[in-house]
Amino acid sequence: MPIRQRKLLGSFLLLLWMLVYSILAVNVAENWLPDSQIARLIFYPVAGVLWVFPVRPLVFWMRG
Repeated sequence: MPIRQRKLLGSFLLLLWMLVYSILAVNVAENWLPDSQIARLIFYPVAGVLWVFPVRPLVFWMRG
């Protein structure tokens, strides 16, 4: 597959993943976390970093 098509497909998949992940993260935060500011203070930065790990292989694939 040409590099331009990889980047186009990868960009679409990345945006789709970020949309799904953000919905799931908010759902977990609202429904499963205890009603505590400390829990939210810990959860949101961790969730903000964790989305990167599943995307890493996609980014390497996009680069060719």
